Amino acid sequence: MSIRKTATSGIALALAGSLALTACGSGGDDGGDGGDGGNVTLNFTWWGSDERSERYEAAIDLFEEANPGITVQTSFAEYQDYWTQRSTDATSGELPDVLQMDISRLLEYSNNGLLYDLTEFEGNGIDTSTISEDLLASGRSNEQLVAIPTGTNTLSLMVNPDLVAELGLEVPEWDYTWEEYLDFVQAASEAGADRDPQVYGAGDYTATWWIFMQHLVQQGIEPFSETGEMNFTEDDMRDFLTSVEGPREQDVFFPRERTEQLLPKGGFTSGEAAVEFHWDNFISGYSHDLGSENIQLLPMPTGPDGEKHMFFKPTMQLAMGGNTAHPEESAALIDFLINDPEAGQIIGTDLGVPASQARLDALEVEEGSLDQRVIEYEQRVREEGNATATVPFQPEGFGPVETEYVEVLGPELDYGQIDANQFVERWFSEASNLLVTS
Repeated sequence: MSIRKTATSGIALALAGSLALTACGSGGDDGGDGGDGGNVTLNFTWWGSDERSERYEAAIDLFEEANPGITVQTSFAEYQDYWTQRSTDATSGELPDVLQMDISRLLEYSNNGLLYDLTEFEGNGIDTSTISEDLLASGRSNEQLVAIPTGTNTLSLMVNPDLVAELGLEVPEWDYTWEEYLDFVQAASEAGADRDPQVYGAGDYTATWWIFMQHLVQQGIEPFSETGEMNFTEDDMRDFLTSVEGPREQDVFFPRERTEQLLPKGGFTSGEAAVEFHWDNFISGYSHDLGSENIQLLPMPTGPDGEKHMFFKPTMQLAMGGNTAHPEESAALIDFLINDPEAGQIIGTDLGVPASQARLDALEVEEGSLDQRVIEYEQRVREEGNATATVPFQPEGFGPVETEYVEVLGPELDYGQIDANQFVERWFSEASNLLVTS
């Protein structure tokens, strides 16, 4: 089924009258004179946990020491709140000088002229020489370089081996299947039923958009065409959602109500769920919240053809707001965060396995550390031939349709307020307004 754009996306609609970017920078109250050597204040914002923020702040302290004429004002938010705030910034032409960007939102911002073209700094202010062209290409749009990748990540199954052992179970093998995964989750939930608080195997993975993307890839479906049209049908989504109806009805999965009670933590990071699917670079934040470094990484379950069809994607990217009055200084900050070895030692793999090969080579990791675990996990995924797919294309509107899936409809399905048929009908209806096709 193909969906054609019938209405402008939220950000495009909001920006209809405000695409003439002003020369007034987001740090414009500092009296700075840009590249003429005066004092400059940059605004830098990101999404993520307190753990990520501590790393960023420490790295920025080093940057300010090395650049005494530049002050960096920082802010961060949870992922969904972050994009709500950026949409507000965009409507007023006041995006931060430097902002964390996600490939799922890149076209939404670049197609509306909101990001600064970094081409002038490529190899001349921002060293991209040790970033692979395939990875660097993820930040190119409309023949412009608008974002620099911080690193790579891939999906994983985070495992709490201590909790698994307490439940009297064994950690799944590397080549486990979806059926074996569901058997493990059910066994863990049954073993943890009498504990206080009750322990479950895992949450309902069908509520996670990227697991749906992985499912489609394992079915031999490239989710979106490069013109933004969907290559999957309502039946494809319905089959995915109903594939776990049995476990869902038997209360095998971690309950949504309990998730709400535990916020900002989740079942896994509270020690009440044995495993959870997530991007591998989240291991640092998960370890921080769980209070344990004993977290194991496993790949995705094997698909129906005996292959995993995993993919690597840019973890995140760094971009500049098109309205910045301080492009040279902003470029210097991006270059520092991407390439500086000392900053890399502080950040580790929290932003993914470093995109810069030079910085990865310079990264000193302790034996058994979380950073080593992520690096070795990605190496093994490659060596085992598990990453045979490319990251699904993410057309303009990809981020908003993910939000609709995860934040709007997901909770309603979990609480039993809608069934799978209603979920699918509503999602496809919204997608027709959010996806941009060409």
